[in-house]
Amino acid sequence: MLFKDIVGHIELKNRLINTVLNQRISHAQLFMGAEGSEKLALAIAYAQFIACSNKQTLGIDSNLIADSCGNCSSCVKYQKLAHPDLHFIFPVATTKTVTSKPISDNFMSQWREALIESNYYLSTTEWYKKIGIENKQGSISVLSANSIIKKLGISAYEGNYKVMIIWMVEKMHHDAIPKILKILEEPPEKTLFILITEDYNSILKTITSRTQLVNLKPLEDHCIESFLNNNFDYDSQRIDSLINVADGNFKNLLPLLADINQVDQHFDTFRQMMLTAYGRDFSKMKKKSDEISKLGRENIKQLLLFGLKTIRMCMYQSLGNVDLVKARGAELDFIQKFSKFVNYNNAPDISKVINDGIYHIYRNVNPKIVLMDTLLKISSILYHKK
Repeated sequence: MLFKDIVGHIELKNRLINTVLNQRISHAQLFMGAEGSEKLALAIAYAQFIACSNKQTLGIDSNLIADSCGNCSSCVKYQKLAHPDLHFIFPVATTKTVTSKPISDNFMSQWREALIESNYYLSTTEWYKKIGIENKQGSISVLSANSIIKKLGISAYEGNYKVMIIWMVEKMHHDAIPKILKILEEPPEKTLFILITEDYNSILKTITSRTQLVNLKPLEDHCIESFLNNNFDYDSQRIDSLINVADGNFKNLLPLLADINQVDQHFDTFRQMMLTAYGRDFSKMKKKSDEISKLGRENIKQLLLFGLKTIRMCMYQSLGNVDLVKARGAELDFIQKFSKFVNYNNAPDISKVINDGIYHIYRNVNPKIVLMDTLLKISSILYHKK
């Protein structure tokens, strides 16, 4: 992964590049960004640049100061995610084939495949589906923490930095945290930890205090426009449409750029939820809650997150701020119609109910109870605050 192949974040890329050129690499860094952001791709590009034996200084025509060469032995291995000094830890759970004490190493081939298939925009939902644990909560266990210590205790194979990327560090089991605190504070020489998170507030301060924060902001429209102009032969109308759909998140465009004509996988389910709540039929609410609860906790969380976005779009539509409505096709049609009922009067209250539901799902409350409670509260809000 080269820096130039990642959308946007020019200032951040150059800051990371300068830490290498000036030999000021912080040994423990925490990359924070929303789901679908470029945090994992940037972490890998950063590690590849550190290891590259033929770093390229770029000319004045480039926004970047420098980049990896992409051709040396180290770069070739990094691009295959097979460099011996590059290590990954990520949340896992038992599966049909790994029936006890799962660790990241058990799933390394699936991990490499998932990264390449997703263009490094991997979500937890996609990862859990890849390894067949959609109905479970993945975690980073004590055994995985032990493997971190073991791997970093071995000398680097190629005499450069050993890099440990911990993806979704907020999924680390509380028993595993003490195992890595000491090595985070006093790592072996030429060791780089890159911790990746989507939920900074769920990480213990004992970890965050030992890391340097690298915060990824949503992409600005001009960054997406520039990338599309440089890499695709689209007319201005098509690019404007794609920028609108992206809503600051390039991952939203991947199905469209692959010429897959589809709406968000959660759209129809959330639409049915809202129509059920509006109908105030309690038996149908219970039936719908039972049905959705079978999707598994991670999918339910993603469904509710999609719901938050849709409620926000309905509010924009009701206020007449149609330029802010980032939707298309059936989604846009639903938002335009339902904004008569979900608007600036009740959208904040509905959003709070959905946020509470996400919190309770995360805290392992029974999903049937959470979903039924969510539908009942939304139904009450729709009835009383029109």
